[in-house]
Amino acid sequence: MLVRIDIIDYEEILLRQRIRKKLLFFSILFKKFMVKNETEKVKRDMGKQKSILILVESPTKINKIKAFLETGHPEVKFEVLASGGHITKIPNRGKDNLGIDVQTMTPEFINDRSKVKNITAIKKAGKKADLIVLASDPDREGEAIAWHLKSLFADQDKVVKRMTFDEITPQAVLAAFEQLRDVDQDLVNAQISRQMLDKIIGFLISGVLQKATGLLSAGRVQTPALNILVTRDKEIKAFKEVFYQKIKVIDEQKNLHLDLNKDQQGVLINKPETYYLTKPLDEKVINNLTTQYQCVDYKGVEFETRSFKPYSTAGLLQDGFSKLRLSSAQITMAAQKLYEEGWVTYIRTDAQRYSESFIQEAHDYINKNYHADLFAQPLKPKGKQGNVQDAHESIRPTHLSDTPWKIADQFDNDLQKRLYNLIWWNTLKSLMHGPSGVNHRWTFDNNGYEFKQSWQEVKNLGYQVLDLDQTDENIELDDNDQVVDKNHETAPSLEKNNNFTLVLEKNHIVNEDAKTSPPNMYNQASLVRELKRLGLGRPSTYNPILTKLQDRSYVKYHKGKPIVVEDKGYIANNYLYAEFPDTFDVGYTAGMEENLDKISEGELDFHPWLKDIYDELSTKVEAEKLKVKAESDIICPRCGVGHLVFIRSYFNRGRGCSNFPITGCSYREYEQADGTWKEYVAPEKTNGEKKTTKKKTTKRKTATRKTSAKK
Repeated sequence: MLVRIDIIDYEEILLRQRIRKKLLFFSILFKKFMVKNETEKVKRDMGKQKSILILVESPTKINKIKAFLETGHPEVKFEVLASGGHITKIPNRGKDNLGIDVQTMTPEFINDRSKVKNITAIKKAGKKADLIVLASDPDREGEAIAWHLKSLFADQDKVVKRMTFDEITPQAVLAAFEQLRDVDQDLVNAQISRQMLDKIIGFLISGVLQKATGLLSAGRVQTPALNILVTRDKEIKAFKEVFYQKIKVIDEQKNLHLDLNKDQQGVLINKPETYYLTKPLDEKVINNLTTQYQCVDYKGVEFETRSFKPYSTAGLLQDGFSKLRLSSAQITMAAQKLYEEGWVTYIRTDAQRYSESFIQEAHDYINKNYHADLFAQPLKPKGKQGNVQDAHESIRPTHLSDTPWKIADQFDNDLQKRLYNLIWWNTLKSLMHGPSGVNHRWTFDNNGYEFKQSWQEVKNLGYQVLDLDQTDENIELDDNDQVVDKNHETAPSLEKNNNFTLVLEKNHIVNEDAKTSPPNMYNQASLVRELKRLGLGRPSTYNPILTKLQDRSYVKYHKGKPIVVEDKGYIANNYLYAEFPDTFDVGYTAGMEENLDKISEGELDFHPWLKDIYDELSTKVEAEKLKVKAESDIICPRCGVGHLVFIRSYFNRGRGCSNFPITGCSYREYEQADGTWKEYVAPEKTNGEKKTTKKKTTKRKTATRKTSAKK
């Protein structure tokens, strides 16, 4: 009976999956049909539309996009304006300072005061336009920006459409203009959900963290990232090295390097899961060895090494750090500028693939400029590509013909030039064959002990045959950021079969001292790789996560070196994982990302999901606030009555007198760089100092609106 139930459940799951796939298929077809109808309608009405307003995010894009559109449609008057990114934000007010109606999970948005001029100009231009086209970036964040921009014209009878492009080239922009669509509400909902989710977790827990430790910041992904670093740092500090022996048999003249692999019982030697060969066991092994090494197995397997793969955002950050020694912030800023100037495709992507048209372009370019047999299709990513937002292709040059030496004088600074060179050469080599040949491996037996000998025979150098160019960093790394050895081995004097015996005198035995090493501490590149592997964060969040960790003094970055975890990082991590372990569990956080993906596909209503998270977390936080000791054991040095409590400070941690609300005792002290605490003393006014009067200011009203972000 139990087996029958399992079968029924399994068949039901498969049926649901098939139904879901069919519904998704028809949904995509319907969207394409609607886009086609909208496009045809726009084309029919193009003659009537004399004025079209295009809204982008960055001012850098304005001139290029306007020129492309005017060239393609000279009969139309185009005006292109920039929003400067987000024009709204969720205010810090209301229940728990969230700016969210926590009963309905409805956020409140207010116009950003720094964007008032932009908003005014956009609304003014919109009144004169026959058609308004929203051309913000092609991701969830860009979709939300487009949605907010559209709301500026809610009181006007205007036709407002959306266009997206992954590269700023004439072909891409004009093609996007031919495929106008409505704002995708599912993508908007996913982005707004992320905003609310981050604020709920960050604000609720940061408040109690500040009260308990004086530290300011906890974050949905930031805190698990910190925990990854703290855990590794603890492993390194607790690591105890083991000294052991490596037994080898070496004959340099014959290029023989046999390594002891297994003992007489067939157990692997010098592995953490088995045991290490220590003294005096090594001498026993050597004494048991004879001069006869019988080959018991030989294998020759073809290989091809391709170290260059299409760049995702994470991949670019990793190589930018490892090869150029740049920080994530430097890489992100330079890459954004390259995109805005039209030199590379969109820089926020999880994808590791190129478009078919670009692959064909690369094929033609390589055949024309290099050896025709060098071209190869790009590698497909290994393993399950879960949680992938790969609507955009990988980061690449918009055209391979824009070579580093051809456009070297087109960049604003050396940083942009070096990053473009990195992207160009990586793209080129990712579309070429790598070194290939045969991996040879021999297995020998000596009195029950197993020895291994390997040799990599390179028959074709692939991209390593390219002439070295000064624009190419020429650094090839494997998946562990280790430099690939290009010094190819000399062939050993061995038959390529398993029917022979080697005779090697005992003076060829080498007993080498060795010791175990602790795991490597993460650097910025390897941390991003780990976050991606665990499904934490998305392309647009990697750099903000790294930046926030350093801004809060939780970690310290040194150029090209491992990350250093600071004392404050330990304090924050220990408290957060002692009191909120489930909230910051890696699996739970990755599951949130999966739900955000479902929201973006229209498969999940975010309102009840966020409501459940808020209700559960707010209950935990309120209980934790009652547990936090209101006062420390330190008596106020000034009044001698109150106790010192943590106070909110945006600089170093601060403490103040608990009697301030009662007696007005204003004693304050702040933590110094060396961990000591120093009293704050207000600067005294000199006799000649003139009193200054503040100008009377009036608060300016800011536009507000509430939204349920429903379809």
